[in-house]
Amino acid sequence: MKVDAVFRPLAELEKSMGELYSHWSDHFEGDREAAFLWAKMAGEERGHATLVDYQRRVVQKNPLLSGNVDVDLELMVRVQAEVTALRGSSPQPTLAEAVAFAVRLETSAAESHYRNELRGLNPEMQRLLSCLGSEDRGHVERLRQFAASRGIEVGTQG
Repeated sequence: MKVDAVFRPLAELEKSMGELYSHWSDHFEGDREAAFLWAKMAGEERGHATLVDYQRRVVQKNPLLSGNVDVDLELMVRVQAEVTALRGSSPQPTLAEAVAFAVRLETSAAESHYRNELRGLNPEMQRLLSCLGSEDRGHVERLRQFAASRGIEVGTQG
């Protein structure tokens, strides 16, 4: 499929993640440190969505940047549905569950696989996607540090 078909679902996933983190910031508002963690990550995810939208526009304006990629959008759709469902779930997850889910989400193939697939298209896309990947790794590190400070077990994947 054409690469520009992947950008919109990826941007939607980033937006949904930002909405989930913003929701958790409100949900855990009684815990200032947790609320700040989620609010900061929500803002960063909104920035990621904006960057992905920018990439989409760049590719649309320059057909030479476009190319075919072999990706399974179904995985991205499933993760998107999981994020949306968790945001509306009742009861809401505990802080430990939220942190563990976020670590899993930030290390998931729904983000990294598509970025890795898209990265090979051209150097300009590679720089932009590397930036997103670096920020996701920063999210995982921040989440793991927060988890360790709270005695929350999040596993060792990613």
